[in-house]
Amino acid sequence: MTATLSSAAAGASAAAAPSAAIPAAPHLREDLLTPRFYTTQIAKAARTDLEQQRPAFDAMLSEMEADYNREHFDRKAPLDRLRDLSPEEKQAYESYLVRSCVSEFSGFLLFKELSRRLFQAQRPEMGRLFQLMARDEARHAGFLNRALVAEGIEIDLPSLSTKRPITWFPLSWVLYSVFLSEKIGYWRYILIDRHLKAHPDSNFAPLFDFFEPWCQDENRHGDIFNMLIRCWPALRQGFRGKLLSRFFLWSVFLTHSLTVCERGDFYRILGMDPEAFDAEVMRQTNRTARRVFPWVFDLESGGFIALRDRLVACFQEMGAARRQGASPLRQLGLKLRFGGLLWRQFFQPMVRVEAA
Repeated sequence: MTATLSSAAAGASAAAAPSAAIPAAPHLREDLLTPRFYTTQIAKAARTDLEQQRPAFDAMLSEMEADYNREHFDRKAPLDRLRDLSPEEKQAYESYLVRSCVSEFSGFLLFKELSRRLFQAQRPEMGRLFQLMARDEARHAGFLNRALVAEGIEIDLPSLSTKRPITWFPLSWVLYSVFLSEKIGYWRYILIDRHLKAHPDSNFAPLFDFFEPWCQDENRHGDIFNMLIRCWPALRQGFRGKLLSRFFLWSVFLTHSLTVCERGDFYRILGMDPEAFDAEVMRQTNRTARRVFPWVFDLESGGFIALRDRLVACFQEMGAARRQGASPLRQLGLKLRFGGLLWRQFFQPMVRVEAA
């Protein structure tokens, strides 16, 4: 789960468990964009009525059991970088690895807990499905962790998970958020994979050779959550459906834009333009969301992406002002401007999806 549940959405949730001070992992600073760990209404999830989606559920469970990517993830494959990077480039690459590893491990923990509790609630089929998704997330986190070890960085993921706060989300939030996280992850990986195949000189690490099978896992997981959302028809109806669509598309796109554009050095190492990459990922994810969400953003008008540029610039100004010790009034002014831009982007026009 590349993006995990949206960090912006996590900021809107007031139910995070208290925790002591947490020593930061290398390159994992505590801010809006930091990956988090989650839990949800597992008893409610156990009441999911699968019967209307039974053919889709059985097909997805069979596909997950087949584990088509078992042979693709060679645990003995070397993951050392193929060329030297400057200190700044090395830091950008390591930061990407750390954040991605923690995000995948977060997905593993969520799916593992859901699996365990669903088995306890006498829902063995659902428990097995989440167990298989946890397998995929653990595999992804393991590869990223091996790439980090090759960089001389070791992260104690189990220890990190006990020290970081756990954010509670309602089940509806998890269904919408994880669907988008998996689908946006698919488009991130496949677009990087296509770019590197077209520009092999930019492929500086064997890790990227695994992105094609990796993104297929993300795609399958997204399809599973598409099916689960359809098991709860009220989530897609009326004002509630529109509000959920708006909030989670906006919050996941916001988190993605700030992560990619504000920390774009990694993409520039690959020879990619961060802003263009972010815009294409949003467009493709928005189109994919039409398969399940009743409403999607009108990204073709350009207003949403134009506000993205202003949000990223303001976010960078806020960071610079904080680091430089700017006056409280200056920092407050920037926060108010950022909040106004958030408000404007949130209420950008949406398009109704008639056949969702």
